[in-house]
Amino acid sequence: MNKVKSLYIHVPFCHKICDYCDFTKLQYFRNFAVKYLDALEEELKAYQIKDLKTIYVGGGTPTALEDDLFEELLKIIDPYVNGVEEYTFEANPESLSLDKIKMLKSHGVNRVSIGVQTTDDKILNMVNRDHTFEQVKTAIKSLKETGIDNINVDLILGLPHSSETILRKDLENILSLNIKHISCYGLTVNPHTVLFNKGYKEPEGDLLRAFYDTVEEELTKNGFVHYEVSNWAKPGYQSEHNLTYWRNEEYFGCGLGASGYIGETRYKNTVNLSQYIDRVFVNEKELVSEKDKRTYQIMLNLRTIEGLDISFVKDKQEEIDSLISSGLLIKKDHKLIPTYEGMMVLDQILLKLI
Repeated sequence: MNKVKSLYIHVPFCHKICDYCDFTKLQYFRNFAVKYLDALEEELKAYQIKDLKTIYVGGGTPTALEDDLFEELLKIIDPYVNGVEEYTFEANPESLSLDKIKMLKSHGVNRVSIGVQTTDDKILNMVNRDHTFEQVKTAIKSLKETGIDNINVDLILGLPHSSETILRKDLENILSLNIKHISCYGLTVNPHTVLFNKGYKEPEGDLLRAFYDTVEEELTKNGFVHYEVSNWAKPGYQSEHNLTYWRNEEYFGCGLGASGYIGETRYKNTVNLSQYIDRVFVNEKELVSEKDKRTYQIMLNLRTIEGLDISFVKDKQEEIDSLISSGLLIKKDHKLIPTYEGMMVLDQILLKLI
């Protein structure tokens, strides 16, 4: 019985590197992309993957590939698609052409996640994003017309020069597109990124919290369920793939810098392209002990409204009572579930329970 039901595939190429980005990514060059896809196909075959429930292709920007290579990528994934319920591709609006959308549809992709970040064109330009809000609207319209209706939009809270007014406008713009899922992440300014070198700071805690409060208010009012710290979805449209991570379930991770979790082992692939092309895939392995497993379970389960089975923290009754009475957790059946307030101060909960 194959327990591993999810597959993550990383495509590291981008046409432009955004000023805040700290993911494993590289400037797009065709000759590298060709070699990369060869290596990726080999890595996928080595895992003897079958009977998946979810596939998620992220990046980088998978849609940065030229059409023939994009089709090639889809063909490489084809053998694993049979029976998959949720098949997601990440995309940037400027490189999500109608031709690519049709390819996605014909290869069984049924969910697309679009990097929007903000609908304010001035700010987009400022952080070196290559698209406008007009292109976002066009991409979403084309997806829906092609029959892909399960769409996520990513927003970043606290980009340079953003404000409460701009955020409310962002949410109004996004809600007008009638989509199913919205992810909102606070800006992180990592060393080695352009924003860091320009001296930008992350938004202060209070400001970021105010931004999250606004998102919570607007989205829940419009029928979205806040089901994970950074994610809101219309009922029935939660990201099944990401729930794999938060449930602490196993998954394959393939591609440059990808992470995976199989059996008792968590692993991370190399971030060095020449190593990867030379078929040296895995860079680090961590054997997960029972104690580690419990820690991961607590950390990950408490991110979502599915909550944590109380059996994992049965030795912490006093702490649990205190977290419940301060309104950070609620107890339902055998589960501890974070409230909105609890999600916002998750670190404090984890400190008490781990």
